[in-house]
Amino acid sequence: MKNKKITYLSALFTIALFTMSSCDNDHDPTNNLCDDTYVSTAITDAFSIANGYDDLPETMDLETHKYQIKINADGEICSVGYQNPSTWTGNYLIDIVNETSNASYSGIHSFSQTQLDYQSISPIAVSSGDIITVMRTIQNSSSLNETVGRILRKSDYTNTPYPINYGTVEFLSSDFYGSGGPVPNFGQPYIPLGFKVN
Repeated sequence: MKNKKITYLSALFTIALFTMSSCDNDHDPTNNLCDDTYVSTAITDAFSIANGYDDLPETMDLETHKYQIKINADGEICSVGYQNPSTWTGNYLIDIVNETSNASYSGIHSFSQTQLDYQSISPIAVSSGDIITVMRTIQNSSSLNETVGRILRKSDYTNTPYPINYGTVEFLSSDFYGSGGPVPNFGQPYIPLGFKVN
C-alpha cells in the first residue's frame, strides 16, 4: 500500500511539474511567438472607416513611405509586413530604427502582390516608450506608378491628426518623399510590424 501511495504521489508530482514548466510565464522573449498582427491590428482599427479614414491600396507615388510609433511595452520587433502593389514585383529597402536605443534593422525585401506578407527580421529590442521609425524605400524603379503603396488617409482629405493611440501603440507621425515631397502626415503607411511582448 505504501509503494502504491509513493508511486501515485510521484506521478502526480511529475504531472504537476510538467504542467507548470510548460506554461509560458517566464517572460522570456526567446520562447514566445512573434505576433505578426501586433501593429497591423492597431493600424487597421485606429485608422478605420468608422474613424474617418479610407483604405487606399495603391496611393502616394513617392519612393519612401515612413512613419514613427511609440511602443508602450517591453519586447522585440521580430517581423515586418507589406504587400507589393500590382505595379511592382521588385524589392524594397526596409529600415526599422529604435530611435531611443539606436538599435536598427535594414534589409532588402520583396513581398507578395496578392496579400499582406510578413517576413522575419533580426530582432530589435524595445523598452516601453521607445520611439520606432519604420521606412520602406523602393529599389531600382523606373516609373512613378511603381512607387505607390497602401496608406490609410482621412476621408475629408485633411492631414492625419497625430499622435493617435491604440492600445500599447502610439502613432506619432508619417512622411513620404523621394522623387517629390516631403509630404508629412498625409496618411498612415500600411507597413505593420510583428512584436514579441516580454
